Amino acid sequence: MERKLAAILAGDVVGYSRLMAEDEGATYSNLRAALDDLVTPAIEDHSGRIFNTAGDGFLATFASANNALEAALAIQDGFTASPLRLRIGLNLGDVIEENGDVFGDGVNIAARLEAMAEPGGILASAAVRRSVDRQHDVRFQRIGRKRAKNIPEPLEVFAVRRVTPDTRSGPAAAARRLIGRRAVLTAGAAVAALAGVTLWAVEADLFGGTFERLQAYEQAIAGPVETLPAIAVLPFDNLSGDPAQTYFTDGLTEDVITSLARYRELLVIARNSTFAFKDQPTDIRAVGAALGAGYVVEGSARRSGDQLRVVAQLIDADTGVHVWSRSYDRHIEDVFAVQAELTAEIVASLVSYVRQSESAAVALRPTESPRAYDLVLRARELYQHGSSDSEALRQAQALYRRAIEVDPGYAAAHAYLALTHIVDNVNEVTGLARERDLELGLAGARRAIDLEPDLALGYQVLSFGLAAGGDYQASIRAGERAVELNPNDPDSLMALAKAQVRFGAYDEAVANAERARRLNPMAPEYYAYVHGQALYAADRPADAERILAECQLRAPDEPNCLKIRATVLVRLGRMEEAGEIIGQLMGVEPEFSLSSERATRRFGDSPLMERYITDLAKASGSPQSAAGPHPKDIGNGVSGSDTRG
Repeated sequence: MERKLAAILAGDVVGYSRLMAEDEGATYSNLRAALDDLVTPAIEDHSGRIFNTAGDGFLATFASANNALEAALAIQDGFTASPLRLRIGLNLGDVIEENGDVFGDGVNIAARLEAMAEPGGILASAAVRRSVDRQHDVRFQRIGRKRAKNIPEPLEVFAVRRVTPDTRSGPAAAARRLIGRRAVLTAGAAVAALAGVTLWAVEADLFGGTFERLQAYEQAIAGPVETLPAIAVLPFDNLSGDPAQTYFTDGLTEDVITSLARYRELLVIARNSTFAFKDQPTDIRAVGAALGAGYVVEGSARRSGDQLRVVAQLIDADTGVHVWSRSYDRHIEDVFAVQAELTAEIVASLVSYVRQSESAAVALRPTESPRAYDLVLRARELYQHGSSDSEALRQAQALYRRAIEVDPGYAAAHAYLALTHIVDNVNEVTGLARERDLELGLAGARRAIDLEPDLALGYQVLSFGLAAGGDYQASIRAGERAVELNPNDPDSLMALAKAQVRFGAYDEAVANAERARRLNPMAPEYYAYVHGQALYAADRPADAERILAECQLRAPDEPNCLKIRATVLVRLGRMEEAGEIIGQLMGVEPEFSLSSERATRRFGDSPLMERYITDLAKASGSPQSAAGPHPKDIGNGVSGSDTRG
């Protein structure tokens, strides 16, 4: 009797008894042909061995998970030409081998996974997911923890999907490279009919409006999920007894999110989405389901004088079980060490092939000055990107300047200050910004990059500023670098998507917009209309209509959403509805005209811009070509710029 580690493949023909009853001769002939001409050669070609057959099923053993996976894919590819449908389970585990047969839980788990699989599908255990080489052209879709007969603990189950040829090359592949060569989300199913939307009653009672905001998003984005462990970090509780210290715990939470987001091995939910659950009762399983996260981090921080105590827990969102819990007692100047250790433990727990030493190395000290760090935390708490609070923006700028005075080499402080200048120039928050603010912003972003060449925030701000100045090609390059450095930052992904729409990289724009929305399911409505705009540009009007219907559900009078949706309806031939949308737009934006819309250069200088203007003209019912004046344009010299889309 020999005990060893082995990869086990379990296969079974779906509905074999029914097929035999319908046509015994043909079914048996098809089965023998599949086993002799396809299954056995595929297993032997990958150094495997069939050790058990039972009618329409078989079990095979392999020395490695890679060989078992490759054999399973080859077998399922071959079965596409067969009238039979096969399902396969894969496991890597400890087995007993005796007289050519193989026994043990390693075999039992593979058989249970096979029984759970869909016809034509492959299910794998977490052990297989962790062990196979990363270069395989497959996508592991996490199904969750499933109970199986005679298996004491729930199994963490992954579906295996082969990456199709059209996603291995061309624009989709380029988009994958931009986000770390990981599979990107595909555009999904629809927003339901507005009158027929169903709320999650239990969660809605628990969290109020939070889940209502998520509802439309969940219906609009569907399809294959990310292959990576998804994690959400909830706002840490402030246990200092001083509400004024909340900025510190919020800042600590944000920085842990930022540190985690640098890992391509994780899918990290954005700060804007997790902070929607701040100061609300937390049913971890409901939060995980709402945010699409398999794991949740929650914790607390107590700051007293120069002492800091941080407690954190990593929780499996499917079961509510704590994976680990840690406490850290340090001096306040060691806050970055706490962040590094916390990040290292999370990554090491979720991604077995990332060593803790590698995890800790990513969290370099951004400043040697606790005072400068504290000033940046206060500024970030005062002003969040997208706010129209002019006084908060001015106060935040003053705090960033003080932080730079304390530590002139603090790259993030330069980047955040630069962002406020560009935001003010683009969105006219204070009403005082001039062209010089854009120049200051670009200079500040470049200074941040000089100080810290791998600072994703610096490239994100630079990309934003370059786009605001009309340099879309350079904006794309900066955006690509930001995404390479931080593949989990939705704002960087969305900024890159907007630049790609203007520059003609439409499929890449769709991929990045979809990933941004996956990472930030509670993002503001402009995420939805940029997504819809990218789909319109990629000539996918049906998908665009579903997304833009969601945008209108959340923000009925959003002008950008109305404009893009009108053109999408024209592409779909729904002219009456398009006209109604234009009528609604004129009520919201009376000064709208084709000439002002042309000035936005929403699609740059591409031919698509002309098609877009033509579609708008058709939506308004004008017989005029977009190349000529529209009746609403006569005498109207209005011009403008699309500041967000």
